[in-house]
Amino acid sequence: MEYLLVMTLSGSTLTAVSWILRRLIRDRIDAKLYYLLAKAAVLYYLVPLPFLKKWYEEIIRIVVPERQVELVKMGITQVPLTWTKYVVRVDGRTYMNSYTHIQRAVVIIWLLVACIMMMDRMADYLKKSRLIARYVETAMSKRHEAVLANIKEQYGVRRRVLLYQGENGKPSLTFGIFRPVILCGREIESREGELVLRHEMAHIRRLDTVWKMVVQFMKILYWWNPIVWLLCDEFDRVCEMSCDEAAVLGEPEEERKVYVRLLIEEAQNEEKPASISLRWKAGFAPNKRRLKERMDNLMKNRRWNRFAAGTLVAALVFANSMTVLAYRDGYNEIMPEDMSQEQIENALVDHEVLFAPEETGEETTIDFEEETVEILYDRQFVDEEGNIYYIPDMESHGSCDHSYVAGTEYRHRKNSDGSCVVTVYKAERCSNCGTVKLGDRISVTTYDVCPH
Repeated sequence: MEYLLVMTLSGSTLTAVSWILRRLIRDRIDAKLYYLLAKAAVLYYLVPLPFLKKWYEEIIRIVVPERQVELVKMGITQVPLTWTKYVVRVDGRTYMNSYTHIQRAVVIIWLLVACIMMMDRMADYLKKSRLIARYVETAMSKRHEAVLANIKEQYGVRRRVLLYQGENGKPSLTFGIFRPVILCGREIESREGELVLRHEMAHIRRLDTVWKMVVQFMKILYWWNPIVWLLCDEFDRVCEMSCDEAAVLGEPEEERKVYVRLLIEEAQNEEKPASISLRWKAGFAPNKRRLKERMDNLMKNRRWNRFAAGTLVAALVFANSMTVLAYRDGYNEIMPEDMSQEQIENALVDHEVLFAPEETGEETTIDFEEETVEILYDRQFVDEEGNIYYIPDMESHGSCDHSYVAGTEYRHRKNSDGSCVVTVYKAERCSNCGTVKLGDRISVTTYDVCPH
């Protein structure tokens, strides 16, 4: 669930950036660029990228001093233990802290709604596929095959595509993934029919029906996020506008006007209920409220600069990838099989969280105290007043009348990979000769990067 929260942060951030960009420079950039950004936002919602966090942290360590990196991590990225899942299994019984109970309830509600939406979408898809199957049962005419072959060659499409004459006045559309079917609501061999086929072939070349299914899956997964619903609407809008651009690419202004009139006629037919839901198809028919925007977009003859557009998209996508730093670090430790129970408990002393089960009526969570003593030496003694003494490697002075003071001993060991381990013991130190008597171990703390 925590991965989903970071993924929705990444996708929502890029969606907002794309929306702001469209408001600022809408008339200067083709819809194709916004379509690429919409696809990138969809992928951020669906693809976890925790591995990028490690890469970025390594880069930050090279650029920023290690001490500052540790301060940033301790001050910003640390999550309180109260908001961490902990489950303890003892004597066949399972105990969970409060955060785990809350997260389990949220996951149950999320899955319930997602399953209901998924069943609704699948029922709708099966219904529409049966409707399309009525056309597929008939063979294409030779004339239609010739028209289709010519359009496929223009767009470089090698997949098998089926073309059928749809009902007059019904919207034109493309349905299917592996063997897409085009239903053309215009006379196929007419000029208007050719423009419609260009639009639909652009959908097929870019696998838009696949992307629309992916968008539907994203909507089911993040049904609770209003920005996702806005992204779905934006995705459909820029998808159709970019296909409009592809259909009239390189055509004179008169041809664009023919296409605009075709959009107006299709919008007038929108009052009749469409036979195929927008959920699972790519279609030509415009939404009335988007008609003017599609018309304006067509009549603006912009120059598509692939390098500039690609650079802008890459820069935005890279900048947005910094949200992966919000992933919480996981902890995994594999113990040797021959370790004793006491050794295991000592190894985990710095990582476990103790809490009382709910049956006891208590809700206290015991957090381990952070290290506050400054490490000055690899071996040092700290008395109860906080005074720090260096511990040299020497034998005990037998002739000394020892006068011991209670405190703690800190042992610091730096590893070759840049990490370090700090072990704390109960101890007593002679105030006369400096001899230290070691007691029980208190804790062991491991730092991935030594801050001392």
